[in-house]
Amino acid sequence: MQTTVDLPDALYRKGVALAASRGATVEQIIIEAVEQAVQGDPGSRASDPGHREVKLPLIHSKRPGTLDLSNFDFDELLG
Repeated sequence: MQTTVDLPDALYRKGVALAASRGATVEQIIIEAVEQAVQGDPGSRASDPGHREVKLPLIHSKRPGTLDLSNFDFDELLG
C-alpha cells in the first residue's frame, strides 16, 4: 500500500544517511521502524516511549549477597 508521510527535514536526512550506511533504501528503513513499533520490539524505543535505560552505580563486595537490610529504616532515609 502506498501512503504519504510528512517527515521533518532533519529526520528524513538522518534516515537517508542511515539507509546509505546500511546499503538500504529509505523505504526499507521506514518499513523497519514501523514494524518495530507495531510489533513492540523490546529493543525499540517506539514500543515504550517512557522507557529509559538507567545505569546505576555499583558497589563491589567481597561477600556478595550477605548484606542484611531487614532492620534498615528506609523511611528515615527518604524523610
